[in-house]
Order: sequence, then structure tokens, then C-alpha cells
Amino acid sequence: MKHAESEAALPQGGIFYGWFIVASVFFTTASAAGTIYAFPAFFDSFSREFGANRFEVSLVFAISECVWFSTGFAAGFLADRIGPRLVVLGGSVFMAGGLALAAAAGSMEMLYVAYGVGVGIGGGSMYVPSVGVIQRWFRRRRGLASGLAICGTGVGTLVVPFLTTMVIESYGWRTAHQVLAVGILAVCGAASLVLVANPGALGLAPDGDPVRPGEASQPLSGATLGEALSTPAFWLLYFASLLSSASVFITYAHLVPNALDNGLSAQSSIMLVGALGIAGTFGRFLLGGVADHVGRRHALALMFASLTAAMAWWLLAPPTFLALLLYAVVFGAFYGGYITMLPVLAMDFYGGRRISTIIGFLYTSWAVGALGGPALAGFLYEASGNYFYAILTGAVFMALATASCLAAPEPRQQY
Repeated sequence: MKHAESEAALPQGGIFYGWFIVASVFFTTASAAGTIYAFPAFFDSFSREFGANRFEVSLVFAISECVWFSTGFAAGFLADRIGPRLVVLGGSVFMAGGLALAAAAGSMEMLYVAYGVGVGIGGGSMYVPSVGVIQRWFRRRRGLASGLAICGTGVGTLVVPFLTTMVIESYGWRTAHQVLAVGILAVCGAASLVLVANPGALGLAPDGDPVRPGEASQPLSGATLGEALSTPAFWLLYFASLLSSASVFITYAHLVPNALDNGLSAQSSIMLVGALGIAGTFGRFLLGGVADHVGRRHALALMFASLTAAMAWWLLAPPTFLALLLYAVVFGAFYGGYITMLPVLAMDFYGGRRISTIIGFLYTSWAVGALGGPALAGFLYEASGNYFYAILTGAVFMALATASCLAAPEPRQQY
């Protein structure tokens, strides 16, 4: 109660406060996701510094993503009970600390702990509570608001890797980690102060609609985690999320090394990561709003199917810069729409009562996918000497995710 009262004391102004929440989440996700997806810029530096092969280096990214999405469940649980502000602020401290420790790493083992665990805990503590709070502030425009907020991940994926590459080339990879640590603490720490758990805490209603008598003081409706876990739809979405995330992380961890293997320069290869970010930004914005009108579950299945086709292109097309650029653009756009839809669908199915907890549990599937996908791709590369079987595995995973999403029934009650 004390926490809710302190949040209610925030000024409201003439603009619906939900849009300030959207801006806060945008900057948080841009900084946090941009940092984690700048990892390809460090790939060669880690390999040369520590004499590590691609499996060993990709494991740093895999551990970080696994911890990120494992932490999301605990972070969502806390955010549902004490509010998102303190959880996100704590996450910014963890991520900055992990980056600072990684800057001083003397071995791959230390990178696994500092970058893998420290950055992972920080990211999970920020991402899930931030994404969860958006769902409570909007109803009719939920897909649009969620898409705009999560556009931050696309912008961050575009901007941060390029800036990181410039810092690495001029000052080295250790200084780049220190710069990222300062940026995370400044941007995400400040953005966390804007977060408010739900519109009722400020006497408002979702979407800025007029408040009905007694509505602001009513408890949030929806399912508990146990009730959500008892539905077949949850586990079908969970399975789709697990397989698709493994496929997604194969792309993010191995697209640049694959491009380098095929003769592309380091700058051209990093441009592919930028293309993923640009396309993902448009996908989050455009596809999130479109799904509000055409049906979110079917929209998600269509995105999975399009990602399957994109991976087939990566597998079969000539590995030229233009072919890989086309893959990055198409994959980024539909991936952007996909990550927008997953938390929105969770809210559609299960309501706002424990939405951060439910989203956090759903994202534990990403923890498994993040740990398994890049590492499996690295293993298949080392075993075969090329990326054919790794990319084929990713395409099969995405096709199975499409089928699982289509099998999930529509929610009985739309929240």
C-alpha cells in the first residue's frame, strides 16, 4: 500500500500517463537489448584474446540470454508485488556491474560469470517488468503501445552495435564494456523512475478512457499463474516460444560469423545486425498495430511461418551480401512483430492480475532456447565445418513453432 501511494503521487500532466510509460520502456529496452545484441561485435575480440573457438564464445551469449529469461520469472513475480520501478532500477545496477566486471575479465570462465550471469540478471530484471506493465495501461491499443515500447529493442539493436564497434576499434573491447556499463546505469536507471504499476494507482483507466465510478480502486482481474498453467493454450504457446527462440538466437549469434566465413568484411557483417535492428523496429511498430485489427493469435502464427520461409532463404540462397541483407530485413521485421505479440497474447488470455509473473514464466522458454540454440549451432558448425545443418535446424524449429501456435485455442475470455 505504501508503495502504491508513493507511485500515485507522481504528476500526471495533460498527456495520458500511459504514453510516458511507453517512452520509459522504449529507452529501457533500447539500452538493455542493444547491449546484449552488441555481442557479435565482441565475438572476434573474445576469440583472439582468450584463444576460444566459436562454441566457447557463443556460450557466453547463450548463458547471458538463458539467465536473462530465467531471471524474468522472478523479476515478474517481484514486479507484481512491489511494483516495477524498484525491480527495473535494481536490474540496471546488475547489468552495469556485470559489464564492468567483464571489462576486467582474464579468462573465458570469468566472462561466463560476469557477462553471462551479471548482464543476464540485469536484463531479465528490466525487460519482463517493463513489458508487463505496458499491458495493464492499454486495452484497445495494447498491440500498438506494446509495439512502440518494444521498438526500443530494434533501435538499440541498430545503434548500440555500431557504436560499440567504433569504440572497440578505437579503444579496445574492455573500454567498450566500461562505456556500456555507464550508459546502462544512466539511461535505464532514470527510465525506471517513470514506471507505475497500473493506471488505477493514478486514478486512471486503460487507454486514457474515462474512469467509471469505483473502477480505479478495483483490483486487477485475471488469472493466477497456477490457473494459467492449467490451460492447454499456455503450454502450446510455451512450446512455440521455446522452439522459435532457439531459432532466433541462432541468427543473432551466428549471422555475423557466417557472413565472415563467406568473405564479407567486418563492417558489412555488422551492417547485417543493424539491418535486423531497423527492420525489427518497423516490424514492432507496424505489425503490432495491424494485429490489433486482424487477430493476434493468427497474426503470431503468420509471423512464425514467415520466419520459417526467411530461414529457408538463408539456407538456400547464395551467401552474398545482398542475399544476407534481404534475410536480415525479412527476419528482423517478422521477429519484431513476434516479440511484440507474445506478451500481448498473454494479457489477452490471462488478464492483468499476475501478468508480469505469467510473462516471466512464459519467457523461461526463451532461457532454454537461448542456451540451446546458439550452442547447438556452434556444435553443428564445429562438427560439419559449415552452417548448413545449424540453419536447417533453426528452420525446422520455426516451422514447429508455427504449428504449435495454430493449435492453441482462442481465449475463452478476452481481457
